[in-house]
Amino acid sequence: MALKKEKGIVIESRDIGDSDRLISLAGENMIRMKFLSKGIRKSKRRAITGTELGSLVEVDFYDQAEKEWKSIKEINLINRYDELKSNYLGTLFLMYFCELSIHLFPEGEEHPFIYQLLSGCFEYCSEHGFTYEILPFFKLRALVNLGHFPRDFYCVSCGEEIFSKSKAFFSWENREFHCSDCHSIPKDHMSILRLFDLILRLKFGNLILQKPNPDQIREADFILNQYLRSITGKEMKSYFEFYKTLGN
Repeated sequence: MALKKEKGIVIESRDIGDSDRLISLAGENMIRMKFLSKGIRKSKRRAITGTELGSLVEVDFYDQAEKEWKSIKEINLINRYDELKSNYLGTLFLMYFCELSIHLFPEGEEHPFIYQLLSGCFEYCSEHGFTYEILPFFKLRALVNLGHFPRDFYCVSCGEEIFSKSKAFFSWENREFHCSDCHSIPKDHMSILRLFDLILRLKFGNLILQKPNPDQIREADFILNQYLRSITGKEMKSYFEFYKTLGN
């Protein structure tokens, strides 16, 4: 059996039997897969924090092609994001992003960008605290990278860039942009779509320096949540408690 190594964020963790734990990683290099840590819950030598949800870890594992999970030889904790987990909102935020990553990132697929995006968001919020802007930033960038959301903003009818128009609307049900020249639009989303464009062009720290309008940030997040439901067809367990705690 070949011994391999992977680094990633634990996005799923569940107990198996009396002493084992099965985890799934948003990995840096490989496809998303399951890893089994045998006896970790009763071990006095190995720290169980390495299998904790949201932890950044490095795993040495045996590549057993005949099994649906890989057996862990050793797991090393790199970052538990203690500051982020030190309060209730931070813990809920971490759980919510991990569950969101599970729905966006199917097992067997390789998306190192998700690892980079997820670890970057956790590091920023661990250092600076949670900020609402991180929600649409993560969701939009993940959706674009995975091919679920267009990178360019063109009207579905005339094919012209919507930013050259006076008004525009994003139909999340049909996943289309409508300009006011071609359509009778129910609502003007131009300010939100310009915010989307800003999110895709700027690093997060630079986005914060732009001081985007808080109401626009919340509306952008609301639209992306609707869009995510249309893609996944699912409600996430962590969603309601997280947004209730945010005051939504």
